Amino acid sequence: MKRHRFLHSCGALAAVVFLAGALVVQGAGAASAHDGNHHHHAHDSSDDHGDHRNGDHHHHGDHGGEGNEGGTLFVSPTADSSNDGSSCDQATFSTIQSAVDAADPGDTVFVCAGTYAEDVVVSTPLSLVGEDATIQGVPTNTATCDQLGPSGPGSAPCLAGVTIKSSDTSISGFTVQGAIGEGILATGSLSGGSIDNVTITDNHVVGNNTGGIPPVANSPYPQCSAFGEVPGDCGEGIHLMGVGNSEVNGNFVSANEGGVLLTDEFGPTHDNTIENNVITGNPFDCGITVPGHNPNALDASGNRQPDVAGVYDNVIQHNVVTANGLQGEGAGVLFANASAGTASYDNVVRENFLAANELSGVTMHAHTLAPGQFEDLSGNDVIDNVIGTNNVGSTVAGPGDGLDGPPAQDLVTTGVLVFSASVPVQVEVSHNVIFNNENGIWLGINGNVSATTDDNSFFAVTTPVFTFS
Repeated sequence: MKRHRFLHSCGALAAVVFLAGALVVQGAGAASAHDGNHHHHAHDSSDDHGDHRNGDHHHHGDHGGEGNEGGTLFVSPTADSSNDGSSCDQATFSTIQSAVDAADPGDTVFVCAGTYAEDVVVSTPLSLVGEDATIQGVPTNTATCDQLGPSGPGSAPCLAGVTIKSSDTSISGFTVQGAIGEGILATGSLSGGSIDNVTITDNHVVGNNTGGIPPVANSPYPQCSAFGEVPGDCGEGIHLMGVGNSEVNGNFVSANEGGVLLTDEFGPTHDNTIENNVITGNPFDCGITVPGHNPNALDASGNRQPDVAGVYDNVIQHNVVTANGLQGEGAGVLFANASAGTASYDNVVRENFLAANELSGVTMHAHTLAPGQFEDLSGNDVIDNVIGTNNVGSTVAGPGDGLDGPPAQDLVTTGVLVFSASVPVQVEVSHNVIFNNENGIWLGINGNVSATTDDNSFFAVTTPVFTFS
């Protein structure tokens, strides 16, 4: 039997050591807009922007369009402080961080062609725009970020290529590579909860998570640390951690440990859209991972606490997700929960192409819990996707999906798998085209899974719907 790691290894942070108690959730700050005027000014270094998020759940609106018109600060490897700052040729900032630190809310930091060896931390609402610009991760950083690790909540160096701490922030047009942690991390905080209105568009995020290949127990970046069943994945290529009403659109994500990760350590991650991305060849983890990590997402009776935590109401659409996890373990798209009290629910996977991933094209995995414990994986819908051969296994993990161990295992190619060992799970898997698999849809166990499977089309599939009772 192959050994399955925590959460199939995808997106596995040390959520099991999350301290009990509800978090205060805070959200969106002032929206911003940008024009072409340039100026230079002092920087407010506050990490937290925003007010309390209300109970309404809606999709992202205008990112950076209302209110404060900002200026443009130019960054270039050939910058000189005597320049007038009006263009790339006249840039006054030679590092991205120096321009970010000088920016006022609503400004644009325009990064001209070149390679910048730095990890960038954005704590002010602004637009970060690259033009043939590469951010090359570095081994250390004096800036600190809230983190969870084997010893519990604390802080550690910010070792993502770009860390976004502020609502109303966008990044576009960069190649981000070689970071110890994530390529791009958008993160809430222990004191402030979630952030909102972040856009991550048109970037190449490649070859990051270097601190977890292989995982080590003493990594300077807690998300890279192996701990028990947590393999240490360094947060994958793009990570939304306590983020709402945001967009990840049009990115190329490859050769990281995993692709795109949505988690709720610092507050709910909700109403985000992950669309039009190519997520391929991330060798050790999933293409897109949507796990509940915060054990306060449900109360003691199993009721949802959406203002506290949970990963919900996210839309994953129009992506190409292929060949992930082939040197470790990884689904095309994974929904799973870390422990009792965690929740990933009411998300939608639609109109994607999913093929050649180590686990099933879409995998939902509700783990074995003790009597009286709860997790929530219900309401996730898989609709109108094209799903090729998946659950192909790997030399590391073995064939197929060992789930929670015998007798329930799925060791053959499968399009969609929904597994619950203990709790009731209701899902919809409809209107998909599934081809070249032994199992089209795998459901189990013990009657825990209730699935609507209407109007799917199966081609070269031996068993369209397999139920393990």
